[in-house]
Amino acid sequence: MPLNAVETFLRRVKKTGVRRSDTVTAVAMGRERTFEAWDIGDDTYIFQTDISRHLDEHPSVLIVSKCDLTRKKPGRILTMTTGNHSVAAFPLLDGRFWRLSRVPAAKRGDVLVRSILCANVVSGKIEISQRDIPGKSLFLADGWLLSQTGAGLPMDAVVMLERNDATVEHYRRLGQEWRVKPLVWTEAEMKTALAASKKRISSKLRYYHSMKGVHFLSYSEFAKFCRLAEDSPDDFLKGLKELVSVFEGNAYSFTRLPKYRGHHEIEFFGIRRGVALERLIPELERLTENIVLGRVDGGYVSKKAGEILALYHSLLTMPALADDASRQFVETLYMYITGEIYSVQGEGSTPAFDDRRTALPGATFVDGRPVYHPGVDDRSEVLLSNIRSLVSKDEIVEYANVYELRAIDETVAIGKGRTREIVFKTNRNPTERSLIEKLLSKAMKGYSSYMLSRVQAFKALGIALSDYRILRRRAQVKKRAVDVYIRKRCEGEPLDSIPENYFRNIDDSSIEEKDVVLALAMLMGDAAAQNMAMKKFDAATQSPLYGVGKEIYEFEYDIIASKIVPKRVSTCSVRGSFGWPCLDYTDENLKALFEFYLGYYAHTLKQYQKKHAVTMAEVAERFMDGFEYRTRSMEWQLSVMRDKFESFKPDLPRSYGFDKKWRFALWSLERQERRLGLLRRMFFKKVEFVENEDLRNNPQ
Repeated sequence: MPLNAVETFLRRVKKTGVRRSDTVTAVAMGRERTFEAWDIGDDTYIFQTDISRHLDEHPSVLIVSKCDLTRKKPGRILTMTTGNHSVAAFPLLDGRFWRLSRVPAAKRGDVLVRSILCANVVSGKIEISQRDIPGKSLFLADGWLLSQTGAGLPMDAVVMLERNDATVEHYRRLGQEWRVKPLVWTEAEMKTALAASKKRISSKLRYYHSMKGVHFLSYSEFAKFCRLAEDSPDDFLKGLKELVSVFEGNAYSFTRLPKYRGHHEIEFFGIRRGVALERLIPELERLTENIVLGRVDGGYVSKKAGEILALYHSLLTMPALADDASRQFVETLYMYITGEIYSVQGEGSTPAFDDRRTALPGATFVDGRPVYHPGVDDRSEVLLSNIRSLVSKDEIVEYANVYELRAIDETVAIGKGRTREIVFKTNRNPTERSLIEKLLSKAMKGYSSYMLSRVQAFKALGIALSDYRILRRRAQVKKRAVDVYIRKRCEGEPLDSIPENYFRNIDDSSIEEKDVVLALAMLMGDAAAQNMAMKKFDAATQSPLYGVGKEIYEFEYDIIASKIVPKRVSTCSVRGSFGWPCLDYTDENLKALFEFYLGYYAHTLKQYQKKHAVTMAEVAERFMDGFEYRTRSMEWQLSVMRDKFESFKPDLPRSYGFDKKWRFALWSLERQERRLGLLRRMFFKKVEFVENEDLRNNPQ
């Protein structure tokens, strides 16, 4: 098997470095370890003997500038050991490692917190935990890790674990946001992340190691450990000592040693903070003391272990946290290992899913030209090369990041989804620009032209679609060439993502601005008129694809009203257009069409109304105002350009039936405008029906 990046790094250091003749032996957590060191230039690498055999145990890594340990000393130090970070930190700080440090004892704690960067080896990569290290120090250390005059690791082998704003912004401006570990949002991905975080210190106990350095012990892992009381007493005692004994260099045991925001080096997961210190840990301390002093026999130890396990279970905040496979356990622990728990209120919040997008390898732009990153695929290269054709003379791209927009389908691997987004900034624009890139849903001949023809036709009719462009180069998907298109990202938010404060009074957030709520209802009607004109219909879900996040609402600050108000609505997808299954020019077909669409619109409007302090009658009235306005606008556009619209016959394969569907869309749009009075009455009947249905389902 080929070597991974860390294995290659270890071999290179041992091959090219100058090995120090002596070794250092130190005792950490009751275990004796031997360390070797190599010098390359001004840098020193310290490895636990045979560390390459333990890379699957998530070895701990320390990175520190020598000048933080000894005045005016150039170069850096990197250590790699089993166990936790204190295994190397204490002998490094107190000078046992080849007298590399001369930090006074009183200042060692501050140096450990503010100057020594902690990391772990995970799956052949070095994952860095910033913790309290200043951003500048992190960025300099990262540069050294990647430099050929430093550690010489490849870019994709060094990962930033913590997503604080300054760190994300730094790597975003380098086009390297993909190097900051993304938050995941599917249960399968969270389980994978939890499995990757598992780590031992020195006993058989296995912990979930967080990016803040806390080792979380789950109930199920503790249950496995308690079985050792009968099956392997020596291993059980070793684990007890790891939990509650005081080791060299510490003033407290790991379960009492403060680590981060009220958590300790080892934390019993699922128990409210502080409860384990009061109830659980004293029991473990007494049991350890009794075993060490020979006061109890094996039968008592096994019985007591079971009692402590039962106590742990009784202290859990919810029973599901006893099961590592439960969704509650996975979601809650994921928040803890990623550090998200410290940025939300309470301990039962839903994890942030990073807007369901994941950064992918791309390029760093140097003087406007892309320098591609390792791991970038052909599809991203095409996307990055295309944005250079969009800028003007003397305008260059400063940075760009490529993201994959994650779909609902949890089985799609990262990098294999249909939709990507590129966010870039140029030297002539103070703000970022964004383009959406997507694989066409079908690889059939002429489908790209069919999609583009629909987009251009509807835009000419006055429907608020983005500009679409089919890329000349095709993507390879499952050994088939598939067309790719890009479009501008619509400004604004889908209905369910509009910030709540947009509806609130600027001076008093307890007051809802009723006219803002009603104005948005009018834009919902505007969007519905466009939806009906396009004849959007999805056969699989039997829906018009309305109210599912494809309508994007933009707000602006109204200087006269002195508040934020709805501005316009755009449709961000042409999917499903021309989808209505019947193209008969009959009153029966029109009635079925109107009944279908208006029913869906009424249900969507009801969900909106329930979130606000307005009546259904009020929002329905404004909804239909918006519907009528957009319908009349489109029909007027049709009337003044009728010849051009009716003669529009793009050269497309007959199988798509464009001509027949387009003629039906124009015919039905005219009837939509002529029968606005009828549509208003039909809609209010639908509104009355959903109101009664809601009362039946939710009686007061």
